[in-house]
Amino acid sequence: MKDEEKQQSATREEKGAGNALRKWTRKGWFWPAVYLSACAVLLGAYFLIQSPAGTDQAEENGSFGDEQEWNNESGEGEDSVPTAGEGETLQMPVMDEESVDIIGYYYDHDAAAEEQQDALVYYNNMYYQNKGIDIAANDGESFEVTAAATGEVVKAEKDDVLGHVVDIKHANDIVTSYNSLEDLQVEEGDTVTQGSVIGSAGRNVYNSDAGVHAHFEVRMNGEPLNPSDVFHQKVKDIKQPEESEDNKEADTQEETSQEDESSLDEFPIIGGDDEEESDTEEDADNSDASNEEDTNEDNEEE
Repeated sequence: MKDEEKQQSATREEKGAGNALRKWTRKGWFWPAVYLSACAVLLGAYFLIQSPAGTDQAEENGSFGDEQEWNNESGEGEDSVPTAGEGETLQMPVMDEESVDIIGYYYDHDAAAEEQQDALVYYNNMYYQNKGIDIAANDGESFEVTAAATGEVVKAEKDDVLGHVVDIKHANDIVTSYNSLEDLQVEEGDTVTQGSVIGSAGRNVYNSDAGVHAHFEVRMNGEPLNPSDVFHQKVKDIKQPEESEDNKEADTQEETSQEDESSLDEFPIIGGDDEEESDTEEDADNSDASNEEDTNEDNEEE
């Protein structure tokens, strides 16, 4: 009996709850309230995901991978090319230094006369001072030429006399130049890393006696440097050498000589001592003639 009463009581409670729910759902504001509540829950979840904790979790799951890669490709947060290779040491532009020899040397004004002769290039019936070094393989074959340091390719072209030419701009106003290349592996505007291949050694018209070789130059602010003096130095530490006293004295003497020549040109001496001697001889002749005339007149009077 008691069980039946309990069941009847539970049934009445369920019916009452159902009737109450139906009453609530019939009210006009009920469903909008449910909708707004759902929106609030969704917004709360969204802001929770965007919080620092949510960002860390998203990174762990890899959802930021594509965006990070795109940002890196755009260059945001990276050093520019001129400063990227500051800490690098300038390397010889070859894969293996042991497999090559330097066959042409930089013309050094302070070097001995014999060394200066070895640093001359004969072209078109004239001798030219070598502004860099010439590198050839031990076996005389072609070899891969590499970037001496990280930088931006500012020139990549074919020259009828020099062969293929590549210029790379580095940090510290340093530019390395490569010519006598058989081919090109880079284009103007490319960013190259140290040791990347830019071409292969070949022949050129300018220094045909060198055979298969690569010509390499280093310039700072447009002035040539001896590559052998700056190899294995940090790019940021490379400096222009101070001009020697002998070179300064030679430049001073040359300027003085040019000034003297110009002054002579402005005030030329015509005739010189010869003209003075000619005038003296002419006066003497006139004097002798006058004396002869006087003697003749005296004889006639007698």
